Amino acid sequence: MAKKFSGLEISLIVLFSIVTIIAVALVIVLATKTPAVKEYVSGYPRPTPGKCPSDPNAHINGRINCIPDQLATKEVCAQRGCCWRPLDERHIPWCFFADNHGYRINEEASTKAGVEAHLSRLSAPSLFGNDSNLVLFTTQNQTPNRFRFKITDPNKKRFEVPHAHVKTFTGNAASNPKYKIEVTKNPFSFKVIRKSNNRILFDTSVGPLVFSDQYLQLSAKLPSEYFYGLGEHIHQRYRHDSSWKTWPIFTRDELPGGNNHNLYGAQTFFMCLEDETGASFGVFLMNSNAMEIFIQPTPIITYRVIGGILDFYIFLGDTPEQVVKEYLEFIGRPAMPAYWSLGFQLSRWDYGSLNEVKAVVERNRAIGLPYDTQVTDIDYMDEKKDFTYDKNEFTDLPQFAKDLHSKGMKYIIILDPAISINKNSDGSVYETYERGSIKKVWIKEKDGVTPLIGEVWPGLTVFPDFTNPECVQWWAEECKLFHSKVEYDGLWIDMNEVSSFIRGSKKGCEDNNLNYPPFTPSILDGVMFSKTVCMDALQHWGTHYDVHSLYGYSMSIATEEAIQQVFPNKRSFILSRSTFAGSGKHAGHWLGDNSASWEHLKWSIPGLLEFSLFGIPYAGADICGFFGNTTEELCSRWMQLGAFYPFSRNHNSQGPRPQDPAVFGEQSLVANTSKHYLNIRYKLLPFLYTLFYKASTFGDTVSRPLLHEFYSDNNTWDVDTQFLWGPSFLITPVLDQFLLSFQGSTEVNAYIPDAVWYDYETGVKATWKKEFVKMPLPADKIGLHLRGGYILPTQQPNVTTTYSRRNPLGLVIALDENGLAKGDLFWDDGETKVLDLIVFRLQFTRHREVKLLLQVHPANEWWSRK
Repeated sequence: MAKKFSGLEISLIVLFSIVTIIAVALVIVLATKTPAVKEYVSGYPRPTPGKCPSDPNAHINGRINCIPDQLATKEVCAQRGCCWRPLDERHIPWCFFADNHGYRINEEASTKAGVEAHLSRLSAPSLFGNDSNLVLFTTQNQTPNRFRFKITDPNKKRFEVPHAHVKTFTGNAASNPKYKIEVTKNPFSFKVIRKSNNRILFDTSVGPLVFSDQYLQLSAKLPSEYFYGLGEHIHQRYRHDSSWKTWPIFTRDELPGGNNHNLYGAQTFFMCLEDETGASFGVFLMNSNAMEIFIQPTPIITYRVIGGILDFYIFLGDTPEQVVKEYLEFIGRPAMPAYWSLGFQLSRWDYGSLNEVKAVVERNRAIGLPYDTQVTDIDYMDEKKDFTYDKNEFTDLPQFAKDLHSKGMKYIIILDPAISINKNSDGSVYETYERGSIKKVWIKEKDGVTPLIGEVWPGLTVFPDFTNPECVQWWAEECKLFHSKVEYDGLWIDMNEVSSFIRGSKKGCEDNNLNYPPFTPSILDGVMFSKTVCMDALQHWGTHYDVHSLYGYSMSIATEEAIQQVFPNKRSFILSRSTFAGSGKHAGHWLGDNSASWEHLKWSIPGLLEFSLFGIPYAGADICGFFGNTTEELCSRWMQLGAFYPFSRNHNSQGPRPQDPAVFGEQSLVANTSKHYLNIRYKLLPFLYTLFYKASTFGDTVSRPLLHEFYSDNNTWDVDTQFLWGPSFLITPVLDQFLLSFQGSTEVNAYIPDAVWYDYETGVKATWKKEFVKMPLPADKIGLHLRGGYILPTQQPNVTTTYSRRNPLGLVIALDENGLAKGDLFWDDGETKVLDLIVFRLQFTRHREVKLLLQVHPANEWWSRK
């Protein structure tokens, strides 16, 4: 007789059967190495099964994360058709792509510039929806050293950066390129290969191409762990750490710190050093949308971009320096600064009154400090409004500017983009706002009509749309009108990320896919419109979602136009906090609102070197620190280093104690060391000016990492506590507190590359060569060394460049092991825009004769023939 089961027994049997079915299914999945996928829904293409590795530890460093937007779970991984392989380590992806994601080539054809291929999407689950089923892959062999590849949607117009310098390429493919391309059809991938040694430089086979409306992803394996660039962030080291790091890029007003968050600029260029031969290449993504760049061991770099197109350029060079030159030829070489702008500057936020500014000027002049320029922050303004000045605390500002000029000095003012919508304190109309409103120059809400209102220093504000030609002319007119009242000499533009103190707008931001995209990069706060305007706001170039990171770039271009109208045919000064690729052609940059700390002193050197890569050599950090009270030891060490920043300015914040050199006392360590090293700076200004001429004409770096000159020595590849001016002047600062040896003197760990070196201050030939050393640097000394084989032009210094330029020129000759030396000098009036005046070339022979070659006109053509 059959046994009758109780209800409990029947339940247990059913439960066991379900568990057995699930277990069998799981075994089948693992056995076939096929990822679980979400249930098939009728009416949609059936996903193609992919394969996953059976060995859970196989190639774990090559896993491309399939869930970059949230904490990975097995359920989400299954929904995305990816591989689930948990590990003990959380930083390695547990969920990663199978081989069923990406695209395949349907048809391919040659073009006059390269290749064109039509791709169709593999039928895998979508990560974030709205994938493009068809994409177009095009390549252009633009020059022997420059290769472009572009991935677009052929059926939908997408935003592309309207770059001021980069024009549409219409030429034929370059003959004898130094690279070749290998393409795989299914799944689609390609390799960029250096032809001379068949080294693979950029290999996209490591991960799938993802191309959807608001999420684009591409991964590539690199041949070397020695790569540098990408920004703007605080990188504590110059060389990138490839151990699972995420770097968001989206311009943001935020204090620099020791974390990975996005800062003021958007720079997508990096340079990779391949080996000891110096062979290097650079990679640049022309895209202004928000993104994050993920770097993992192997190394692999993954781009996750939320708009626009994938528009990449790869630059090949025989040396790191050549790669930078190739890149800057493409995006625009940096502007040639006015000679006076290479002088030292003093500044602070909130002097409080013009009387205090005058006191700062007089006490620093009284101690004989070399000092060209006085700067005022927003406290000079009336109610913090642009193009005004406080008639109470800064009553005599117009005369003050004239008085500075009579002393051979210059005056710089700050301008913010945000324009107050309020009337003046006396009830009168704020004319700058009224004129802008008449010309309709403001960023608009999504209706395209209503000006978007945010809040910045003066209260409720509107924001100029510098991508609008009408706005550019309005800005120039306002700059000219204010100069007719206060004769400033240059403009410092700030808050142009663009920054607002409220999220989005006074009205808030709508809940739509621009303000809340399906994927948000790992930007600070995780909200697209945090501390800026709504992403659906409209500008002349497009939605703010697309052009946000171009705001500072477009403002720099507009300000350059204004400066040209204020000072026709003359070079002036523009300093911008926010930057984009090519900003250096229009403006310099400072490294932002740092702190009075030893960490920020140290981190300034990687920042300086990165902006050299980005084509913005006129750069520097706020000397002695912006936030917090500095100390005499820190400030003296920072003044020693800051005397050799290309842009040299002591600047601090509202609240902390004053930190100009004279305030510490005439006989203080800060005052004496500042005078001493600024005098050396001023003596070497002809050399520095010549370096800037080479940068603006040929794309040379000014502040230069050691690896650019000594790439055959792999000890230099990680050096970021020292740097060079050009090829020949080595700067070794003290970057840590209380570095005392057992004898009680300060010693610094330094590297001396393989060359003849001379102590600049004593002229003594160093005994060190190609070795790590303990360099003694007491409290009043920074390490300065000349490289043998070079001649540096000099000039007897004075307290301003106006007066020092009247003094005799000189030469410092450092002989190499063969008793030879050479050098260059570019010399003009220091401010004319046309650089066609005088170039000297100097050569010192074994017979101790100095040969002098002189060319008067045109200098740039002569130099190019050297």
